[in-house]
Amino acid sequence: MSGPVGAAVPVRKALVTGAGGFVGRRLAAAFREAGWSVVAAGRTPWADGPGLDVADAGAVRRLLAAERPDAVVNLAGIAHRRLEGSAADVYDAVNHRGVRHLLDASLAAEVPRFVHFSSASVYGEEGRRGALREDAALRPVGPYAASKARAEEACAAADPTLACVVMRPPVIWAPGRVRDVGKRAYLPGTRLLLEVTGRPPRHSLVGLENVVRFALLAAEGVAPGVYNVTDGEPYAQPEIAAVIGALDGVSRRVRVPAALVPLPLAAARLVPGGTGRVVRSHAWKLLRGLELDVSRAAAAGFVPRGRLDDLLRPPPAS
Repeated sequence: MSGPVGAAVPVRKALVTGAGGFVGRRLAAAFREAGWSVVAAGRTPWADGPGLDVADAGAVRRLLAAERPDAVVNLAGIAHRRLEGSAADVYDAVNHRGVRHLLDASLAAEVPRFVHFSSASVYGEEGRRGALREDAALRPVGPYAASKARAEEACAAADPTLACVVMRPPVIWAPGRVRDVGKRAYLPGTRLLLEVTGRPPRHSLVGLENVVRFALLAAEGVAPGVYNVTDGEPYAQPEIAAVIGALDGVSRRVRVPAALVPLPLAAARLVPGGTGRVVRSHAWKLLRGLELDVSRAAAAGFVPRGRLDDLLRPPPAS
């Protein structure tokens, strides 16, 4: 039912954690542009918002009790750092247990909606064929992906009075931020582009603006559950190599027929230990690809805009 004519529309409030990061800064700005009040919490206090260590359950509880937002959007996490010794526990403390702290505090503060940034890394890499739906078996490799998978389990088990939306983006790109995309283009450790010919692997990627737009849509009311979020149609590996080569001014390349791809993948399996895991990960990123089905996001009304090759177009005249 509509309110009285001229009545003020209540301003919705979002708590964005991890707001000092690459995605978080743009996300907080997008929410403000959409008319939300934003509490932008970073790992340490900063000019745009309070400090928040999600591994500190008490601090999380106090902030949620004080702010009582309409939505929590969680980007806080540790991603792919070179951690020695207790790496698994460090990842788990933030990426998994920190999410549990946020979920518990959100329930206590009667927050209606929780949006969590997970990662397509929970699907694993080796042996995945075709476009993966959200109900595909998870095969996380390494402490980062494992911590993300456990956080998803926590979201799925949360009290249903808190509507939880879990986003699984693949590699996120933006102008000036294509280093991880380059792992799908360069031979490891070189400035030599690889181009797989014949039937090349296909890679799902997502632009920063697309992942931000879906997060806003999720906070505004899509059905709870897990969503793959990408640019839509996957990219063929030679398409990625062409864009990265043009951006970097690199033209030297080697072409490998798709029929020969199993050979280096088999060789990568022979490398032992942690080094072997890194080698296999690089090989699969470059030579096998990861393709995500995005029909669920499409059914929720999400229409991606923009593609990687937009980076090659000149900016519009001001």
